[in-house]
Amino acid sequence: MNTPFAHKWIPSLFLPFIGGMIYATSFPMTFAPTFFFGTIIGMSLLFYALAFSKEEMDEQSVWREIFSVLAFSAGYNLLGYYWIPETLKVFGSISFPLNWFLGFFFSLIISPHLIIFVLLHRGYKKLSVKSSSVVSSVSSRNIVYALALTLVEYYTPQQFPAHMGHSWMSLAPHLGLAPIFGAPLYSFLNFWLALSLISRIKQAKTDYLCLSTFILVLILNFSFPLKDLAKQSEMKHNLRLVQPNIGNFLKVSSENGKVYAFKEVYDLYLDLSTKSSDKKIDLIVWPETAYPRLLNSTRMKKDPRFTPRLIREVISRTGSELFTGGYDKSSIQNEMFFETEYNSAFHFQRDGKLKDIFHKMKLIPFGEGLPFGPFNQYLARYIQNISFFASGDKFTLFHTNRGTPFGAAICYEILFSSFIRDNLNSVKEQPDFLINLTNDSWYGRTAEPEQHLFLAKWRALEFQLPIVRMTNTGITSIIYPNGSETKRSKLFEIAVQDVEISTDKREKTVFQKVGILSTLLLVALLALIALALSKFKTLKS
Repeated sequence: MNTPFAHKWIPSLFLPFIGGMIYATSFPMTFAPTFFFGTIIGMSLLFYALAFSKEEMDEQSVWREIFSVLAFSAGYNLLGYYWIPETLKVFGSISFPLNWFLGFFFSLIISPHLIIFVLLHRGYKKLSVKSSSVVSSVSSRNIVYALALTLVEYYTPQQFPAHMGHSWMSLAPHLGLAPIFGAPLYSFLNFWLALSLISRIKQAKTDYLCLSTFILVLILNFSFPLKDLAKQSEMKHNLRLVQPNIGNFLKVSSENGKVYAFKEVYDLYLDLSTKSSDKKIDLIVWPETAYPRLLNSTRMKKDPRFTPRLIREVISRTGSELFTGGYDKSSIQNEMFFETEYNSAFHFQRDGKLKDIFHKMKLIPFGEGLPFGPFNQYLARYIQNISFFASGDKFTLFHTNRGTPFGAAICYEILFSSFIRDNLNSVKEQPDFLINLTNDSWYGRTAEPEQHLFLAKWRALEFQLPIVRMTNTGITSIIYPNGSETKRSKLFEIAVQDVEISTDKREKTVFQKVGILSTLLLVALLALIALALSKFKTLKS
């Protein structure tokens, strides 16, 4: 019954598509629990459709492999990123069915690293000489492929990086190796296990080194669980986290100068921020782009009279410092509003004067800019629903009035370990905690806020750094270095949390110092073990 088309293309498209959907189950969803093995099983179904031997490559073209990756991406996008159409509707004013049609095209760029791997692998097979029996052992091959996949995953720019190894967050706080190796180790292990499953299915060969390593890593992680050392510190700060739950219509109206809207935002922040408290509040924190009107950091640093009345009134009533998101005027001015503003984080001291500022550096493609380089300025004349922010060029180390250093990251900057690592390594003094200002209101009641939080936790583990996650509509909480949290402010509720955060002078983690190099060294050791075992087996036979 099977036609040549069905024989070739159904396994190449259907299995990867199902694999992509299963892969997505390893990350939070609103309608189902997370599945730890989802990434491994999902990637195994994709690997089954790809060609790893010369014989398989002779039977199928590179285009067939690329279509397999796109089918995997489509399944992954359908289940994992179903919130994109909602974002296009709210953020870009694109209604049904066009928003769903455009959302589907995200499948083309959701997994660029896998397409790069396919192309590199094809080139390698064409250029390489015949492998020796030692190098071509099942463990050696799988280690090399798993390492290559980990490297392209780590270095290939991605829009919303949900990596293979991130699924291990479900085991927190039992991730004792995270501060040493970061997420790359867990990605390598998951890729390796997926490849070993394919070796068993296609070649009837068992990669015992993979199975024993996977079990050993599990044992080590559970034997040395992460601890929240910051809670034991004597240095404590009382933070007030203000989640105003300002809807997008009200937010945009207040930003566009509508008086009634601005007054409503003004009153909401004033009332929530100045509520009575049993404890002295040291620092009030507002979310990303909380203050709706354009600010001028140059003027505010010179004279507190240029600080907005709302901020001065809150500080005057509470005697607290204030940290907020907002818009800062750039030196560039033009009629198209192209890069005339920064998405920024402002730190105001107790006299109302601006103490320091951070300009967002990683802008959201198709929301805060376009990824087309020099063509963006031309496109800005015609595309009106994209902000075209200017990008910051330096990291900022903030200090509380008690001298405690802290850092900042805005919105999805927290998702990139290399970005946070650069941040921490570029400042003169190590921050004791980090504030992540976010506005996830554009995504509605979908899984995006949960996914954003889930992935942000990796930065707390990798760098042993408490993270204050302050959002407009939720989810607001403090993430501790072991992956635990304070009580959450739920989605789409007005909430004020007065939270005590304990901080301590933190040392750089191994992962912060060397990045992915620690994983590379471990992989090199595993490769030597595989080589030794292969030689021993050859001599024995």
